[in-house]
Amino acid sequence: MIRSRLPVALVPLCLLAACETSGPASGSSGGYAALPPRAATYRCNDGVTLEVRRAGTGVTVSDSRGIEATVQASPPGQSTRYAEGIHALILEGTSATWFVSGQVPAVCRR
Repeated sequence: MIRSRLPVALVPLCLLAACETSGPASGSSGGYAALPPRAATYRCNDGVTLEVRRAGTGVTVSDSRGIEATVQASPPGQSTRYAEGIHALILEGTSATWFVSGQVPAVCRR
């Protein structure tokens, strides 16, 4: 009886052994956690110009409407989403989306 269950018990183990993680190993960049450029300018769909500069573990964002904020990585340790208070920034390749509470989000390209 035990011998007949052994192959059935090994099937899930074999399937799990074929799996791989979807992200890079801890401490490696692997393309997922690449830092944003030290400084970048984005042109947005509503005429807003966005300046983004790295600042420690976050970024400082200023826009042509006179809004400036330093936002931290959210969650910590990654480099595509930043938020602080009423401000948030999402970076995806050469695109950025800038959110300010009470304003229409600015969709931008580098």
